[in-house]
Amino acid sequence: MTENASQFSADQIEAILEETYDNLGVFVRDTEVSPENSAKYQPGLIFREKGLTYASFRVGGLAANHRFVIYSNHMFRKTPDPQNYGLFLADKGAFFKVIGRHDEEGHSWIILLHLPPAPFWKVFQDLESPVDADMVTSVVDFLKEMTRNPPIPELTTEEWVDSCKYPLGIDDNGSFFPLEDEKA
Repeated sequence: MTENASQFSADQIEAILEETYDNLGVFVRDTEVSPENSAKYQPGLIFREKGLTYASFRVGGLAANHRFVIYSNHMFRKTPDPQNYGLFLADKGAFFKVIGRHDEEGHSWIILLHLPPAPFWKVFQDLESPVDADMVTSVVDFLKEMTRNPPIPELTTEEWVDSCKYPLGIDDNGSFFPLEDEKA
């Protein structure tokens, strides 16, 4: 563990891990990502998304060159959802860890674990869980099946595409947002 994670006792770390991995759901968002930005999402990377993270529990064929796949148990359902997006949101300032990626035939799946809020995300800085590898294998097999289908029509609308157009955690200059809040 890093110096930051060492602030937690073994019992606290166990509780944080249990809470993070319990009852995970799978959510997706398709986004056009440049090759330069795509290359930045490597397993082990932890990043923070400053804005709300829009994602859907509805999984069909790809609607962009990248699919962010989010394992989470603390995204919240947006209701009402009259457009039938299957909309779930992660709060502003959410932390994510890249636990895997799969690149195939011009598209990429970036597989993320939605981490707990500050300071608890720090437990994951040096953590490599065998559970993560199993989750990546499982979701890649699932996505290969699902992407044989056409994209879900509601997830190709201008409004939805606009809500998912920015790569997660990256600013307009191609830099990741700081992990720590910039408040003085």
